[in-house]
Amino acid sequence: METTTLKTTPLHETHIALGAKMVPFAGYDMPVQYPTGVLEETKACRQHIGLFDVSHMGQFSIKGTNALLEVQKLVTNDLSKLEIGQAQYNMLCNEKGGVIDDLVIYRRALDHIYICVNAANREADFSWMSKRLSHEVIFNDESDSTALIAVQGPKSEALLSQLTQSRSATQLKYYWAQEDTIDGIPVYLSRTGYTGEDGFEIYLPSKDTVKLWNKLMSAGKEFLITPCGLGARDTLRLEMGYPLHGHELSDAINPLQAGLSWVVKLKKETAFVGQSTLVLEAAQGPNTVLRAYRVNDRRIARQGYSVFDAVDKKVGYITSGTFSPHLEGPIALAMVDSRAADSDKLWVEIRNSKIEITKVKLPFVPSRTKKS
Repeated sequence: METTTLKTTPLHETHIALGAKMVPFAGYDMPVQYPTGVLEETKACRQHIGLFDVSHMGQFSIKGTNALLEVQKLVTNDLSKLEIGQAQYNMLCNEKGGVIDDLVIYRRALDHIYICVNAANREADFSWMSKRLSHEVIFNDESDSTALIAVQGPKSEALLSQLTQSRSATQLKYYWAQEDTIDGIPVYLSRTGYTGEDGFEIYLPSKDTVKLWNKLMSAGKEFLITPCGLGARDTLRLEMGYPLHGHELSDAINPLQAGLSWVVKLKKETAFVGQSTLVLEAAQGPNTVLRAYRVNDRRIARQGYSVFDAVDKKVGYITSGTFSPHLEGPIALAMVDSRAADSDKLWVEIRNSKIEITKVKLPFVPSRTKKS
């Protein structure tokens, strides 16, 4: 039988030394949780600081005089609004409007666009973009030489204000980034994250990852810093209603269906791939839409479980579900027929039982990102 060798991040041995439970994820051997457990890690991030290894994510660099214009043709949001140092959430769509990947794009310099992509889509993204970018720009995949560490939680600003050479983490605005130095390590410090808490993501050379992780762990003790795995990361993002590609977004699910119309600038001057299809979809209204639900039971509604209306007609399916430690009960996102989307109550089938679910507004838990 053929076996697939999993990739590892520079922190692989560190995770094992910390007693992490390792699982395959997006082709990598990644920590799903540490001995503290998913619930405690989730709470630690909401109350203090959670430290995440997200070095499996991909990083692309596009350089050249026309770098911004070339990428502008491929993505749904409007990059012309970006100032140097600013980041933007974006979508890479196919001709039918389906989402190839969701991205964070930085204008790192006047002629330099920097992109963070999902690990599972890295190779497909690079291939797709390579075929559509002009030869006038220099397009590189810098993923293997770059690591990414996320510092998330209400005390993350205090920690990084102590450690960065600039001492300016306090002044860094939400969805902005800056070149900085921590303990002699050159970093690109970004006030972004996937938890709904105030926090930062730190891009750095792979060779310095263990040194920086240890520095953050040591200096973060006074702030009760806690290493967190993929389990806590998924719970935290779901409590915010943040999409995960392959769940709320996919080649077959467009951003309008996923409730992300604010990311799609249908009238921007530079046409993008999938624009005509999305213009039509916006005019007609999507047939299916994403909704958020509390599950009126202790059982978890898992991805793929069927959703029914009051007359027992199937009207959708669960895209993501988990137990929320902050709401002390199960929560879920579901893709449902637009005609059923206004119903306050639907039912999910869990192990041959129909369980009532109640529609709620997102986020499930209030966001505390520093958007002001």
